[in-house]
Amino acid sequence: MERELAKLASRVRKNITERGPVDTRVSIMNHFIILKFTAKFTSPEAFMLEHMYSHSSQVFTDYKMKLALVLKENFNPVFSYIHMGLQIEDIETTFFGHEFTEQVTVFKMNKDIELLLKNDEINMP
Repeated sequence: MERELAKLASRVRKNITERGPVDTRVSIMNHFIILKFTAKFTSPEAFMLEHMYSHSSQVFTDYKMKLALVLKENFNPVFSYIHMGLQIEDIETTFFGHEFTEQVTVFKMNKDIELLLKNDEINMP
């Protein structure tokens, strides 16, 4: 399941940024799905992200909220398909690394994914 979600996450990320991540990893822990993207930004993109992050404006927060909304819109239908009623309750995104190369996004789900997998209640496409 983690591998399939990583493929989907890469496609979604590519649709958002018009360029796919260098690497995507997914981990599942109870009610949490953790996406880790490794990206390669151009120098102007990295400068823009650093500028938004380092200045006390609402722009960086707005960017993260927009990113969360797009991820939720793209992933919730998939989660509903793999298990009826499964959906994202909350999303948090953090950037790390030189030039924001690492992005970690955590989905808090409304159900325990590990338990659903253990009980064979997940339908993968």
